[in-house]
Amino acid sequence: MAQDVCQDWAISLPAMHGLMNILEGESNQAENVMTRVWVASLGAFAVIGFCGSFRGSEVLLSDLYGLRKFLEDTEKSGRDHVVMPLLGWFKGEQNTCYHLSFMASVTSLGIHIKRWVEQLVRVQEQEGRTHGPAFCDRAGKIARAFEYEVGFIERLLEVQASDPEAISPEVDIHGQFGVSQSYRRGVTSVVRTRCIQLINRWRTVEKARG
Repeated sequence: MAQDVCQDWAISLPAMHGLMNILEGESNQAENVMTRVWVASLGAFAVIGFCGSFRGSEVLLSDLYGLRKFLEDTEKSGRDHVVMPLLGWFKGEQNTCYHLSFMASVTSLGIHIKRWVEQLVRVQEQEGRTHGPAFCDRAGKIARAFEYEVGFIERLLEVQASDPEAISPEVDIHGQFGVSQSYRRGVTSVVRTRCIQLINRWRTVEKARG
């Protein structure tokens, strides 16, 4: 029998900024460690998934010890970037060494990657965790993507209610968005739009030159 496949929609840049603003506010108001861990995890998950063009399951491969190590190394060397160490079955790696992705501390789109990664590492240390998966449950075991999807959907609903231009009121967020592909498709859409803009600009310049 045929299957009706519904793929995740791409999260737009305005919606992404709205999401991060909500998480920033929650982070500032968090009153206990458990809440700070949850909000920091949501924020770090969002910026890593979006800026790294990762699927939700791939973000969960982020290694906490590796994050701490590379944050310290880049700080000592005076370099301004973030190294994302993924540990597991990913792009040929077999859970024995890191797959490293390099990202800007702050992107040209205004996404603060380093701030959220540092916050995640800091709150995990406050809970006594320095090794293992960066995204984990209270027992330290690797988290499941659907847990972050619940938080993702809840905050997208807030974005929709407060900024209908970022997400139209007619959009069914529960049915159209998810952490599996929305972040990855979102950044792909942004990059494609930027490329088209650059091409059109180049054509305009060339036309003016005759």
